[in-house]
Amino acid sequence: MTRVLAFLVLAGALAAYARWVYLRVELAVPAGRWLSIVRGVVLVTVLLLLFDPEIPRGGGGGSSSRWVLLDASLSMTASGADGASAWEGAADRARALRGDGWRVMRFGTGALEPVDGDAGEATLPGSRLVPALQSAAEAGAREVRVLSDGRFEDAVALRAALEGLPLRVTFERFGAPVTNVGLTRLDVPDLPRPDGRPVAEVEVHGGEPGDSIEIAVLEENVEVATVRVAAPSPGLRTRTSIELPTPASTGRIRYTASVRAQEDGFAGDDEAVTYTSVGFEEGGLVLLSLRPDWEPRYLLPVLEEVTGLSATGYLRAGPDRYVRLGRASDRGAPADSASVRSAVAGAALLVVHGLGRDVDPWLSSLVEGGRRLVLPADADGARRLGLEVGDPQAGEWYASADVPTSPVAGALAGVNLQGLPPLTGVMVPTDPERQPALLLQLRGTGAPLGAFRMTAGEEGRSVVALASGWWRWAARDEGYAAYRSLWSGLAGWLLGGERVQGAEPRPESWLVERGEPVAWSLPGDSSSVRLSVRTGDALVSDTIVTGGGRVVMPSLPPGSYAYAIVDDATGDSLGAGRFDVTATTPEMLPAVADSGLAALAAAAPREVDAGGRPMRTHPLPYLLVIGLLCGEWIVRRRSGLR
Repeated sequence: MTRVLAFLVLAGALAAYARWVYLRVELAVPAGRWLSIVRGVVLVTVLLLLFDPEIPRGGGGGSSSRWVLLDASLSMTASGADGASAWEGAADRARALRGDGWRVMRFGTGALEPVDGDAGEATLPGSRLVPALQSAAEAGAREVRVLSDGRFEDAVALRAALEGLPLRVTFERFGAPVTNVGLTRLDVPDLPRPDGRPVAEVEVHGGEPGDSIEIAVLEENVEVATVRVAAPSPGLRTRTSIELPTPASTGRIRYTASVRAQEDGFAGDDEAVTYTSVGFEEGGLVLLSLRPDWEPRYLLPVLEEVTGLSATGYLRAGPDRYVRLGRASDRGAPADSASVRSAVAGAALLVVHGLGRDVDPWLSSLVEGGRRLVLPADADGARRLGLEVGDPQAGEWYASADVPTSPVAGALAGVNLQGLPPLTGVMVPTDPERQPALLLQLRGTGAPLGAFRMTAGEEGRSVVALASGWWRWAARDEGYAAYRSLWSGLAGWLLGGERVQGAEPRPESWLVERGEPVAWSLPGDSSSVRLSVRTGDALVSDTIVTGGGRVVMPSLPPGSYAYAIVDDATGDSLGAGRFDVTATTPEMLPAVADSGLAALAAAAPREVDAGGRPMRTHPLPYLLVIGLLCGEWIVRRRSGLR
């Protein structure tokens, strides 16, 4: 009664307000009284939607008030002790209830999916019941039957939802007890040194307490380690470390972990996959020297110190042969171009030294991206970067003591630039730099020229050095401070820009979660590229997309995939590799909800009118409000009101 009185008082106030606005505030027009009535009806209708009264159905309950929530998560496919799965029984029960007039909806981790015919397969990687119950209540359901195996991710929140939602909930549990052993995660960190021994972190669940679980780790489908761990208690996990042997090759290595058990009713969590970078670290600093020089020996440790990134250096020693920079004891075996290419493509900061006329084709596109510091060997190397310069000029070029205004001026503040060894091979660009980071003068008295070209474009920031011989500064104690400050300022400016994906077209992640779309990063121009994806010998996708941005493909089934990206116009290869869609799922980790949920639902009966329907679930009130508002606006304009 109080609710009805409150509504009547508020409705009267809103109607009076609408009449007062049109008859006292607005200009007097012939249609003013009718407009006030329309405005009042709109306000009262909105008030009704807020109060949300029950509208009688006239004929008893219907399918819109009686719902069946069918658990379509992967755990429903697990085989019990009797060899049958919970999904078989739940699907049959849902079919019978639908024949009795119930509305059947599949639920898992996302939106509800209506079931009009066959229930299909249980493929959803999770089971969250609270959002499903809330959606059912919002849609006008009053009686709900939940068909599930009881493995709810949100069992704690579910208890509060059962007490607060205006629903009469009944639980029907399906499936016999399941014996399961599975993996939750596998992690193998990047291995900067190719002769090191990686340590894998493996997390398992399931099994019987007191028993042991055997875990096998494979490197590129070759078993490299086996270990046994104690099975955790139900609902818990056990994490263990496994030391693996030195990888057989460098580059991006695929590791697989699998569990072996005599009885296992669910195969979806028996295997976990990960990728690790051997010989480099993803998101680190990579220096690539294409010709012998003293510069990389001094530059690499300085950049590693000032950036805090893991640094790796490579020296080109011949066709398809690269040697790691550093002490002889740390170099390890030579690397091929494929390994170096992977390191370069995944670098957060790339330094290319000695870029000239002769360069490997795969490197040409990679040096054109963002976060690049390039020290070209000659004018041809600078022109590859789109910078028109003249041939290197002979003579001794000294740094000017006058530090110009630039993004790195702060790093050079207080640095003594006088008396430093001269630089050589200065290249003069056709268009001078507006804000040069450092000025050079021939013999210390000539016209000042910029020592670097700093560019901030759509693909990111890049720096090109226009002189050589910087290492001479670091070779002297009095010049090391200037050397460190200069490269520290340039590296800080490069890393200060937005995060830029490597210039090589590639998936955004080498591991894609089950059910998630596959996103691709295709840097470069907006030309058409052909993207093909295969699994084994089967072609999964072959499509033409536009480069220079981000492309998203639909989700793929779990498995290993190979991709190839070529220029559609020329047929040149732009990128190739592989990625995995993970099959690992924590579906079997939540313990089966005990009978407490069913008892809670039964112990809290509610006065729920199954024959009524909440007003908010009807489309008519919303159509009425929209129609009246549009009509009011038209009449107001025709009457001269704004």
